[in-house]
Amino acid sequence: MKRLGTDEARRLFDVYSPLKTNQQLLKHYQSILNHESYDETGIRDRYNEAIMREFLNEAVIKASFIKKHGFKESPEVTVLIFELNTGSSRADLCTFNGTSTVFEIKTAYDSYQRLKTQMDDYSKAYEHMNLIVPREHADRVKDMIFDQTGIITYERIGNRLNFDTYRKAVSHGQIDPEYQLRQLNKKQLSSVVAIKGLTREEMIAHLLSIHNKETINQIFIRLMKDKYEKRWSYLYDHRKDIKPLDYQWFFKNNLSVETVYV
Repeated sequence: MKRLGTDEARRLFDVYSPLKTNQQLLKHYQSILNHESYDETGIRDRYNEAIMREFLNEAVIKASFIKKHGFKESPEVTVLIFELNTGSSRADLCTFNGTSTVFEIKTAYDSYQRLKTQMDDYSKAYEHMNLIVPREHADRVKDMIFDQTGIITYERIGNRLNFDTYRKAVSHGQIDPEYQLRQLNKKQLSSVVAIKGLTREEMIAHLLSIHNKETINQIFIRLMKDKYEKRWSYLYDHRKDIKPLDYQWFFKNNLSVETVYV
């Protein structure tokens, strides 16, 4: 396979979608590379290989990180969630098992303008926080975040994207139980409130009145894990058939791979 440049990989990313047919993807591929000799065989692999090697945007870093670290434990132990709304922010990745961990990704193309707001939001909901950044940004970002926030760096080494722990995350102790409960919907709250007929606000007030911070944290972790376990299990079970750039799409949609990849 011809080695592509960043601009070509970016253009491939712009037209790529799991919902496009192999024939549609092939036409885009031939147009961008100005070459007619390619056929449909392995066309999705060609896109994924080229984009993930040459264009290190958020989708690529996310897919690479999950491929290397996200599938190590079964869904019965750990559930991973994509793009989880948290206050005014949206967490790139979160994991729930006996604890809760958030991963915020910043690439070489991103600004750090909203980082403080994001970290403030995450600190109220999740026990551990991690920032994933290019290796050359590590020294720069450590003064922008809580001392307890982990820093995971990435860099391209040959054809491989390498992740290293620059600083390990530790529990920061700033979780806000009311804030956690407000991340839950009414159905989730009603599953742990025995009193029927309460409004969402009344359920939150009730839980705060009968449980301490530690118990509410465990309730939050369990309910988030339960809500997303089916979605994550589908991706986990079909991980060998789903292309890395499509992980997030299949997590959200849980459609048959055979139906989508045509």
